[in-house]
Amino acid sequence: MSAGILCAKQVRELIHPLHGGKRRLYKTSNEPFDEKHLSASAIDLPLGEHYWEMKGSCRTGKKYRVPDLIQSHSSDPKPKSLTQEPIVLRRQHVYLFKADCKLDLTNERIEGKATGKSSIGRLDCLVRLLVNESDTFDFVDAGREHELYVEVTPISFNLKVKRGTALSQLRLYKGKEHDISLTKGELYHEEDETFPVVEGGRPYRGPCENNSDEIWFPFRLDLSPDLAAKCSAFRTRKAKEIEKLPAIDPDQKSHYDPRKYWEPVPWEKEAIRLEPDRLYILRSKERLRIPAHLALECKSYTTEMGEWRIEYAGFAHPHFGRTRSKGSPIIFEVRGHNVPTILTHEIPLAGF
Repeated sequence: MSAGILCAKQVRELIHPLHGGKRRLYKTSNEPFDEKHLSASAIDLPLGEHYWEMKGSCRTGKKYRVPDLIQSHSSDPKPKSLTQEPIVLRRQHVYLFKADCKLDLTNERIEGKATGKSSIGRLDCLVRLLVNESDTFDFVDAGREHELYVEVTPISFNLKVKRGTALSQLRLYKGKEHDISLTKGELYHEEDETFPVVEGGRPYRGPCENNSDEIWFPFRLDLSPDLAAKCSAFRTRKAKEIEKLPAIDPDQKSHYDPRKYWEPVPWEKEAIRLEPDRLYILRSKERLRIPAHLALECKSYTTEMGEWRIEYAGFAHPHFGRTRSKGSPIIFEVRGHNVPTILTHEIPLAGF
């Protein structure tokens, strides 16, 4: 296998190895991993049978293992049981779950990167992957065996979860990130029918013409009022309103009235104003129409762009947006920080 992201077929071979090879991906009970958690380019990580409430969010660093953090920084080191009966995660509290998944990458040149699932951003919930002896969240190194833990912090809403709920996803790849990333110059030469970014239904190659060695493709903010929603954006309702609402179960689809949790935001003079510490749902002017051989990762701009940040930048899988002739916009979850901030129509907001 050459450098690149593992597709579902290659991940299945980690679960059911060919020719009597070593199983690399399995449940904590050592049973085969359930293939229902596989998508085109990522693995959903189901919550396992144990969890802890933590005193704060923390990384292991090279010095510690996750059990060390639990012993020192949990409210109670004794694990709590997670069953099929949902529990409520309180907003502004940090929880640590053992994932029902183990990953053995010994003697393999495969590594991985995790992010919250795309639907989690709209629930305003921070989701991080932890492994032993790692300086960063969300990465798994090549050449090691990993027990996986998922840190969950609801910010605005109370959540309901149960054993098997998947809030995080892991993408495995062979090679380093720079080995599997297209520069803007390389992207420029994709054929029209496979070019992943479109505007008005046509390939949008403009950003490729400058700084062609960069792997950063900018996306702009679209504040033109959506015809269906009749507004430019949505933001979380204020805390005193949210406190009266029921906890949200991520496994329940099309179950909740979104306007009870979110309020519409109109534009004024082609701009909106971000209030500090409130989350906003925005969309891109450019649209994605990703071919089968590509996948994209969204990264937010730096703090040099202003007192705000994209909270839940994530993955876009192969085939994303291909069912729509004009592609699908990227949805951004943006939080204001420290001071009120004005965002204007078509301002650069993030990059792929």
